[in-house]
Amino acid sequence: MKKVVSIILACIVLVLSVPAVNAQTVPRLYNVYASGMLFQQKRDAVFAGEAKTGSNVKVSLYNSAGALAASGEGTAKNGVFSVSVPAPEGSFERYTVRLSADGAEFASLTDVVFGALWLAFGQSNMEYYLNKTPEGKEMEAAGRTGSADIHVLQIPVPYENGGYRTAYLPQTDIPGCSWFTADSSQVYQMSAVAYFFAEEMLKDLHMPVGVLNAAVGGSAIASWVSRAAIDGDPTVKSHLINEGRYFDESRWSDPERSLLYDMTNLYNTNIAPLTHFRPEGAIWYQGCTDLIFDHSADYYSSFFNLMQNSYTSDFGYTEGKLPIVFTQIAYYIYPNGPFGVTAFNETFTALAKEDPSCRAMIPIYDLSLAFNEMGAIHPMTKKPIGRRMCQSAEALVHGAAQPAGAAVCTGGRVEGDSVYLTFENTGDGLCFASDVPRGFAVCGADGIAVEAQAEIVDKNTVRVFSPYVPEPAAATYAVYGWSERANLWSSFGGAPYLPAASFGINSKEIKRHYADNAWMNCDDARFFESDTVSPGYIDSWSASNCTVAQENGIVCEGLAAMRVHASAYRFTVSPNISVKNKLETVVFDNADGDYSSYHTLLLNVQNCGKREIRLNEIRFYTGALTYYTPVCSSTDYTGVTLPADGAWHTLQFDLDSLLPFGAAGISLGSGKLSEVQRIVFSFEGENADMILDGIRVLPGSPRQYAQSEAEEDGKTGFFERILAWLKSVAERIRMFFTK
Repeated sequence: MKKVVSIILACIVLVLSVPAVNAQTVPRLYNVYASGMLFQQKRDAVFAGEAKTGSNVKVSLYNSAGALAASGEGTAKNGVFSVSVPAPEGSFERYTVRLSADGAEFASLTDVVFGALWLAFGQSNMEYYLNKTPEGKEMEAAGRTGSADIHVLQIPVPYENGGYRTAYLPQTDIPGCSWFTADSSQVYQMSAVAYFFAEEMLKDLHMPVGVLNAAVGGSAIASWVSRAAIDGDPTVKSHLINEGRYFDESRWSDPERSLLYDMTNLYNTNIAPLTHFRPEGAIWYQGCTDLIFDHSADYYSSFFNLMQNSYTSDFGYTEGKLPIVFTQIAYYIYPNGPFGVTAFNETFTALAKEDPSCRAMIPIYDLSLAFNEMGAIHPMTKKPIGRRMCQSAEALVHGAAQPAGAAVCTGGRVEGDSVYLTFENTGDGLCFASDVPRGFAVCGADGIAVEAQAEIVDKNTVRVFSPYVPEPAAATYAVYGWSERANLWSSFGGAPYLPAASFGINSKEIKRHYADNAWMNCDDARFFESDTVSPGYIDSWSASNCTVAQENGIVCEGLAAMRVHASAYRFTVSPNISVKNKLETVVFDNADGDYSSYHTLLLNVQNCGKREIRLNEIRFYTGALTYYTPVCSSTDYTGVTLPADGAWHTLQFDLDSLLPFGAAGISLGSGKLSEVQRIVFSFEGENADMILDGIRVLPGSPRQYAQSEAEEDGKTGFFERILAWLKSVAERIRMFFTK
C-alpha cells in the first residue's frame, strides 16, 4: 500500500511540474514581467507567456513621447508564445509596452527601462538582506531608501506548504515574484551584495541597473545546474551517481533527496523561468555548503564550468561565455579546519585563471567578520563585496580600465635567502595596503613555516624572506583561516584596488603552516574567533594585577606593541588562545595551540620604569593544572631580570628545555607542547611599566638565533639545573625583599 501511495504522490508532483496550457488558454504574460521592470540594453527584449495555440501575439514598445520605438510579433505554439523586440540603448527614458493577441490587447506595462541587467545568485551570503548590514540598518531606521533607477526582480525563496517547492521539470514562471525599484521599502529585503553592486554600477555607468535576485540560502552548486547539462557531462553525472545524488524521475520523490543540496531543483524553480531575459553577466556568492560537505576542487570546478557553459546557452549569450564575477568565501570554522577555507578559495582562484576573459574572482579575507543574529557564517560586511564585484564586472563587460578581479601569483623562484614571487593582473602594480607587510610565511627544508617579511621588487614581483630561514624552500600568503591582516594588494589610480589572491609556492614542502597569531607581533588589540557558542572579536591579550594597552609610539617592530602597567608587585599577562566552554577548554582554531614543531621562543621587552623588573617564567599549560616552563637560553634560568634602562632586550627561551611545573631536574622537549591551552607570562616588579613586542616561535634551536656570544656550549646536566633553579629562587627572594 505504501508503495502505491508513493507512486501516486510522484505522479502528482510530475503533473504539477508541467505548465497547464491548452488550446483555449487566455493570453497572459508570465509573472516575471511587470511594470517598472528592466531589460538588458542593446539585446533582444524577449516577452513570453501563454496564449491560444495559433494566435498572433504582437508586442509594441512606445517611448516616453508616445511614439512607437520597436515592435515584434510571433505565433503561439502549444499554448505558449515568445516574442522578441530590439532593445534600445540604456537610458533613463521610461517606455510603455503593449501586448495583443489576434488584435486584442491583453497586457500593458509602464515605466519599463533599458540598462545593465545582472543575475545575482548563490546561497545565504548572497541572499543576505540589506537591512541586516550596518548600512542597511541605518537606512531603514532613518526611513531612507535607494535609487528609483535600480530595478529588482525579487524571487521568493521557493517555499510551499511549509517546505521548499520542488520541480522535476524546468518551470516557465515563478509564483509570487515581483519587480520593484530601490526607492521602495522592499529594498531592505533585497540582497545586500546585489544592492551595493547595483548602486555602484548605476553611479559609474549612468544608466539604470537591474538585478534578477535569485539566491537561496543553504544551496549547493549542484542544485543550480540543469538536468540537461548534467546528463550531457559524463564527469559531472558520474560525480552525482557515485555519491548517490543523481535523481532521475523514478527517484525524484525520494524523501532523502535535498531540494537545496542535490541536483537541479533550484535551476528548475529559480533559473529556468528567467531564461527569457538576456543579462550581461552574473554575480555568484556560493560555496559554504559544498565546503561543509567536503567537495573536492575537481568536483566544484566541474560543476562551475558546466554551470557557466550551460547558462551561456540558456540565457542566449552570444559574445563568448556569460561573464561571472564571483567571490571567495569568508573564514569560518568548517569541519576540515582552518586551511579548508583557503584550499577551497584556491579553487576559485584557479577558476578565474582558467578563463580571465569571462571570469573575475574577488578575495574577501581582509574584511571584518563581525556578525549579528544571522550567525558567524554570515559576516555583516557586504558593501565592499558588492563594490568589488561591480568594479570587476565593469572591467569584464564594459571595458573599464581597472583589472577584472584580483592579482594572482603565477609562480616563484628561490634565490639565496629569498623567494621571489611573480604576479599578473596587478593593475598599476602591487602595493601594501598598510605600512608593514603581513600574511607571508616561509619554511626551510624542515617544512616548518614562520612569519616572513616581504618587499615589492617591481610592479609584478614580491621578495619574501626571513632572517630565521636562511635557505627557504616554500612560501605562502594569506593561507591561514583568519587572514584579515594580510595586506598585499593590486593598485589602480594611485590607490590600493583589490587584495591579492591567497597562494602557496612549493606548499607541499610545508609540514607545519604558520598561524597568523595577532598576539605575537602585538599589532592588533583584537582578533576574531569563531570556535565558541558566542564567537566574535576578542582582546588579543588579558591581564591579571595589571593593565595592557596598545602602544603606537614605542615599538620594536611592526606598527604597534603592547604596554603593561602594574601597581601590584606580582602580575601576569596572557595571550587569549582559548576559552572555557562548560567543562572543557576550547583552543581557538585560528590561535593554534600546537607548538611542538618549534624549539625557540623569542621575546622583545623594554623596561620603561625606574626599577628593574623580573620575568619569572613563561608557563605553557597543557591542562588545567599541568604546565611546562622553558629556560632562558642564555642563563639556564626560567626567568631573567630586566634593567631599568629603557632599551629593548631580546630574550630567547629554549622550548626543548621544558621544566615540568617549573621544577629543575627534568628537562623535556617541545613535543610536550602539542596541545597548549594557555600561555602565562609571569612578572615581578614595583610600579612596573614595560612594553612587549615581536614575540615569535621558531623551528631552530636557540643556538641558531643567538643574540650574543654569552651562551655556553653544550647542555647543562642535572646538578647544573638544580643549581640554576636554586639561583632562580634566591633571585626571587632578593627581589621580594628589595620591593
